[in-house]
Amino acid sequence: MVVIAAHAFEARAVAGVGRAVTKEPWGQWMIYRGEMWDMPLTVIRSGPGKVAAAAATQAAVQYLDPDLLISFGTAGSPDLDVKKGTLTVARSVVDVALTELVELPVHIPDRFEVNPEVVGAFLDVPGVVVSTLMCWEGHVASRIHRPPKPENFDGLMVVDWESAAVAQVAQMWDVPWAAVKVVSDHGEKERLRLLALAAKRPLQWAAEICRRACFSYFEGRKTSPEETVSNGSVPEVQEQECLEENKV
Repeated sequence: MVVIAAHAFEARAVAGVGRAVTKEPWGQWMIYRGEMWDMPLTVIRSGPGKVAAAAATQAAVQYLDPDLLISFGTAGSPDLDVKKGTLTVARSVVDVALTELVELPVHIPDRFEVNPEVVGAFLDVPGVVVSTLMCWEGHVASRIHRPPKPENFDGLMVVDWESAAVAQVAQMWDVPWAAVKVVSDHGEKERLRLLALAAKRPLQWAAEICRRACFSYFEGRKTSPEETVSNGSVPEVQEQECLEENKV
């Protein structure tokens, strides 16, 4: 499993729930290596912005072969009713800049849907709410220039810079992915102070949620009809046939 975090305080939060974690340079990045449950864990501190996130994600896919990619960290929300500290998992990620390229002769994906099994594993943990994540490199709450809401939108919206890049690269290589974000601010002037507050309890709890949800997701993937047969149990259809033969 590989986690992409833009900032050091976000990366440290995830590394904190790992086991036997060490910090080391890796190319242009600083990473944390260890284990989460019995799975290898790598946390990459990518730096802010879509280009940095895309580069880190591509390197992770190419050299680390992850079973799951997670874009993790803080996000803003233009909705003042959303409480700071709210923990969200995205059902879809929208790249706002790409939605505006409507006159190009080719289609460029601008909306990325998360695998429902991945979303479900996070929503099974109490305290997590589902969101639509807008990748928007502008001010969260400017009265003049704010992230546009999709038509007929009804739900929780959060905003970050990096998740669309992680989603696009992961989807390109068919790697399961998720975007897990803690709402840190509504675009207030004291945003940096609010980020520091989010770096304490909310982000630590979000990291623990990732630990629990990932265990649930990977355990669910282990369960399949083929594995059930190989483990020695008799499939229902075969069991019924055996009963009928015994009656004869």
